[in-house]
Parts: sequence; structure tokens; C-alpha cells
Amino acid sequence: MYKITACKSQRGVVSVGRWLNSLEARWNEWAQVEEAMSRTLAGRSILRVAGPRTPRLNSSGVRTVPAADLTRVAGTYEAGLACFCLGELAAEDRADFLTKLHGRLKEGATAVFADRRSEGCGAAFELHELFAPVGTKLDIQVGRTFWWVRYELR
Repeated sequence: MYKITACKSQRGVVSVGRWLNSLEARWNEWAQVEEAMSRTLAGRSILRVAGPRTPRLNSSGVRTVPAADLTRVAGTYEAGLACFCLGELAAEDRADFLTKLHGRLKEGATAVFADRRSEGCGAAFELHELFAPVGTKLDIQVGRTFWWVRYELR
């Protein structure tokens, strides 16, 4: 039986225990984000943009579509959710993406976005600059690994 306590990396010896603790902390942080999203979106009809990774939600009434299909979606929804999508877009394409998503949402709908820090946007100021013009009751949360934003559509 082998016991691994450390491994070599480009930066030198790395403790496996420290790495596992870091991984567990990220999973715990994401679980908190998922729980907050579920509470925020509960009871609403939700249009979820399919990103490379999607959160688990405790909600029914979710329609999931690829970002490219947003303009083809019929009807309007009480909430919009896009996770790990902004990091996939160039900065100049983000406003167009928001316009397309908001076009499928009812007036006053709740919008929720989340991504990893440094992907899409990472600082609270950047997130405020992107979302303040389109939403009210703006709530920006920036954690150690993830950020998430929720607001009501103007």
C-alpha cells in the first residue's frame, strides 16, 4: 500500500493534503452558490443558458437552451440563469448576450449569473459595471473561487 503525502510540480513540492483541502473548499463554496440560486429561483419559470458546466437546482420549470438559440426561444420567463457563460465570451460580446437573454424574460424578472473568478469578470467593480445598467436590486457576491450576481430586470 502506498501513501502519497506530497508530489512534485513546477513550483516544487506540493502537499496533496493541502490540495485536497483546497478542492474541498471550492466544492463547498460552489454548493453554497447552488443553494442560494435554488432559493432565489424557487417557484419561477426559468430559462437557463447551457454553459459548459451547469448547477444543480432544486426547481422544476427549467428550460435549458444553448446561448446560440436564445433568439429562437418562444415565450417569456420569470427568471434567467447563465452559469459559466460569460467566461466563454469576448468582453465585447457580453452586452449582446445580455440583451438576447433579457429579451426572453418578463419585466421585473430575476436574472442570475455565476462563473469562476478571473473568467468573464472577477472583481466586484467589473461585475457592477456590467450588470448595474440592466438591473435593479443588484446583489454581487465574490467568493474565493466563484462569483455570482443576481438582479431584477429593469
